Amino acid sequence: MSKSIIHVNRSHIAKNAKDGGNRPVYTIKTGGKTRYAREVQIQGPSTMVYDGRQLSCGARAWVETDSEIVLIDEMTYAEAKEAVLRTTTTRSLQR
Repeated sequence: MSKSIIHVNRSHIAKNAKDGGNRPVYTIKTGGKTRYAREVQIQGPSTMVYDGRQLSCGARAWVETDSEIVLIDEMTYAEAKEAVLRTTTTRSLQR
């Protein structure tokens, strides 16, 4: 399995707090593919990295692992965006 890099998406946390959204807050990059999830289970060894560098997305601390990972509520960016629209629409209908 190729290396996965996992980090907290601070932007999604801030947007969720502001508009009551339900965006997944973990970003997972594996083999050039980016996915989003609400929970990440690492099935083996991993390393937490903070060394002064910054990833291209702006993350300054992250987890690296070659182990298998299990993503709970995995989504693509488009699906995460759609989930926010459904959550917002649902909230608007309840008012």
